[in-house]
Amino acid sequence: MAVEHQKYRQLRGIVVLMTLLWLLVSATFAHGVVVDGLYQAEVPVSGEEDAQLQEGYRAGLEQVLVRVSGDRNVMDREGVASRMENIEPLVESWQVEPGSSGEDQLQMVFSAQGVNRLLADAGARVWGANRPKTLAWIAVQDGGDRGLLVETGDRSGQGWSALIHDNAEQRGLPLVLPPADRASDRSLLSEVWGQFMGQISRASSGIEHDLLAVVRVRQSDGRWQASWLYQGRGIEQSRSVSADSPEALASAMVDAWAGELASRFAVAGDRIETDPYVNLVVEGIGSPSDYAAIKQALSRLNPVESVGATSVSRDRIVFRVEHAGGVAQLQQNIALDDRFRALTGGGDDDGGGESGRTDSGAIGQMLFYRWQDNVVAPSEAEDQ
Repeated sequence: MAVEHQKYRQLRGIVVLMTLLWLLVSATFAHGVVVDGLYQAEVPVSGEEDAQLQEGYRAGLEQVLVRVSGDRNVMDREGVASRMENIEPLVESWQVEPGSSGEDQLQMVFSAQGVNRLLADAGARVWGANRPKTLAWIAVQDGGDRGLLVETGDRSGQGWSALIHDNAEQRGLPLVLPPADRASDRSLLSEVWGQFMGQISRASSGIEHDLLAVVRVRQSDGRWQASWLYQGRGIEQSRSVSADSPEALASAMVDAWAGELASRFAVAGDRIETDPYVNLVVEGIGSPSDYAAIKQALSRLNPVESVGATSVSRDRIVFRVEHAGGVAQLQQNIALDDRFRALTGGGDDDGGGESGRTDSGAIGQMLFYRWQDNVVAPSEAEDQ
């Protein structure tokens, strides 16, 4: 009996140690961030006459449609192009303010419901505000100099860092660069240039992120070229692009990243009107505040239409979650919030899995999670 108790204490000690290690590791990663301003736009205008405002509305709506759909070519869709003739009903508010360059700026807020409906009617995707954060390691060779892009805190310039951030902001893509103290690390620069993902992953410890982009930028024969590896959350993209200018190259690169993420997390427009639901079983409920936090977290996910509790017990709540799109897409969006730990169907905690019992296709499927209130909640996106 004493031997059994000793083994139990040893096993419990190992479990506690592994739990602490897991918490330390998971704390270095983000869980997706909530991007503000998806339906806002600001464009230069030459005046406040009706024709000038209409032109500004069109330019602003194009920004919003690309950002919300994740598709740079969304304006080519027939249903979108035809709606551009009558934009004013989509504008909730607007104002003209002096710009820093002396040019007036038209600031607009568009109706989220109206924009989503427009995209759905055109069969385009709708990508919600909860989006994964990319940590971009970018090595640039300009002439004979090679350097690593880092956070400088100054977004007003026209250097590479500002270009990357500006394009990411336009696409609604949460993105950070390594801290400024990494700029002088020549060994790390070589790792980025060689695109050694394993070593870069270790160097990323302590920097919140969901995805890693390791990029090599250089100029050849008068054109700028970028090649990258983009990984995380089941994504593994290896691509290259070229352009005539740094501005065009930064735009093409961020477009590729945003398009990849939208293809994973956005809801297809032709499925917006469907009303499938899942019964989401959440264990580990410790207080009424847990219930409120879970409901809030689920309600803000892009595919979710409504959330309500159908069963409440001592430490378990069953939520009925009505959603647009497929169940796999709902699971991908939930996975951005690490407070939800996926369990196997029935609630056996084996550390992962995304199975569940299907009663009738996508209608009535059961998903099981354990709530972890000691994990940091997704943060509001900082200004890019």
